[in-house]
Amino acid sequence: MPHRLFVSFAVASLALCAATASAAGVPTVARGQALQIAFATRSHAICTPQVQYSDGTKQLGSAKRARGARLSWALLVARTAPLGAGTWSVHCGATVVHTGRFAVVAQQASGGTADVPRVVVDKQGFSQRNDTGGWFGATGSHISFGLFLRNTSTTQDAINVYVLVNMVAANGQLIASMTHNVGLIAAGQTFAYGDSMGLRSQVSVAKLELTIRIGEHQAKQTHLFPEFANVRIVPNQQDTSWVGEVDGEVLNTAQAKTLRSTHLSIVLLDASGNPVGGGSGDSFASLPSGSRMVFLASSGFDAVPAERAVTPVISAEPTYDIG
Repeated sequence: MPHRLFVSFAVASLALCAATASAAGVPTVARGQALQIAFATRSHAICTPQVQYSDGTKQLGSAKRARGARLSWALLVARTAPLGAGTWSVHCGATVVHTGRFAVVAQQASGGTADVPRVVVDKQGFSQRNDTGGWFGATGSHISFGLFLRNTSTTQDAINVYVLVNMVAANGQLIASMTHNVGLIAAGQTFAYGDSMGLRSQVSVAKLELTIRIGEHQAKQTHLFPEFANVRIVPNQQDTSWVGEVDGEVLNTAQAKTLRSTHLSIVLLDASGNPVGGGSGDSFASLPSGSRMVFLASSGFDAVPAERAVTPVISAEPTYDIG
C-alpha cells in the first residue's frame, strides 16, 4: 500500500565528500556532497538521524542499530538544498542521543569522479483493471506495476532508496501518486519492485512518471539473500482470466543463520520479457539454515491478465538471526 511521503532532499547522482570545518568551527558541506555523522554510543535502541536546513525543511536518514558501539551515516545534501546554517540530531528510541551543527555552502567546481551510486529504471510496465465493486464501487480501478531499479555503481551500495510513482493520464494530468522506500540496492545489482494501487477513477493510465532519490550510500558489502525454487504464477480462483498470486519455495542457504522474515517484491513479465505488473508478499515464519518452506504472495496481482503474465522475478528484503 502507499507509503507516507516524507520531505527528502537527497538526489540520485551526487558527489560524496565529507564535511569540512569552517573558520568558525562549524562543519560545512557543499550542495551535492554528504553530511557525515559519526559518534560512539552505548545505546542498543534503533536510532534515526534527522537533519533540519536553514529554511526549516527536514531530511530523515535510515534507522539502524549501533555496531561496535558506533553509529554513522552519510546523508546526501541536494544541489537544491537551502544555503546556510543547519542542525542534525539522532534519536535512539524516544531519546535524543547526539546533536550537531553544520552549514550548507555553494558547490565548488570539481573534476572528481567518485563512484557514487545512481539508481536508474531499466524496465517498467503496468496493467490496469476497472473495478466492478469494492472500495470505490464501479467507478474506480486499480493498477499493478513493475519496475527494475538498477544500481549503476559497482563499488557503492545504495541505501534507503526513495521511489515516487506518478500515474499519468494521456492529457498529462496526474491520476494518482504513491511512494515506497527500498532499504537496499546492492552495488551493481537490480531490484525488482512490484506494487499496486487502487484508483478513484477509471481514467486510463498512459504512463508512469518516476522520481528516485538515494538517502545514503556505503562501500560495497557482502549481503545475504535467500534463494527461490518452483515459483509459479497462479490464476485468480474466482476469475481465472486474471492473476491471483505467485507461489513457490524460499530456501535459506545462509550458513549458521536463521531467516527470521522475508519481504518479497515481485515483477511479472510477458513473453517478451517486459513488465506487465507486480505485487508483493511476506514470510514471517523462522527458517533455519539449510531448510526451505512454501511462500504465497497474493498482494497486487489481480489487475494483471493471466494470459500476459509468463515469468515472475523476485527480489527479497530479508532479516536474519544468528544461529
